[in-house]
Amino acid sequence: MVKIKNHKFFLDPAFVRKLSPVIKLELGKLSQEKQLKFQEIYQGKRRCIVLAYICLLFFPGTHYAFLGNWPMQVLFWVTIGGGLIWWMFDIYRLKSLVKKANLGFQKKILLEINAVNVFHKHQPVVISSRLSIRVA
Repeated sequence: MVKIKNHKFFLDPAFVRKLSPVIKLELGKLSQEKQLKFQEIYQGKRRCIVLAYICLLFFPGTHYAFLGNWPMQVLFWVTIGGGLIWWMFDIYRLKSLVKKANLGFQKKILLEINAVNVFHKHQPVVISSRLSIRVA
């Protein structure tokens, strides 16, 4: 068990270190059962940087599909990787794309296991077309 700023983690410390600070904060508030469920689901959904590079280099244009971003995948195919300039640029930014995709998976999993919805708390909640309420 790892304790970080009044939060108890029942998970492997190496796993906890790889999570973003926002995810750590919310995950530390959850019970042991929910933390273990989060880890199990995330291990199955997370994307590996090595596989992303294999997709990018050996199967050009499939890295966006691998990361779950199908609109970008179609655009990449239509423009033939931006005349291959976009493809070369993606070689350098693929690490951040994988990190962003994994953060999205982490947020979705927290919402699935009934964690508090902290990711949209400052956006207005629209009840009708004329009325919106800001959640504090």
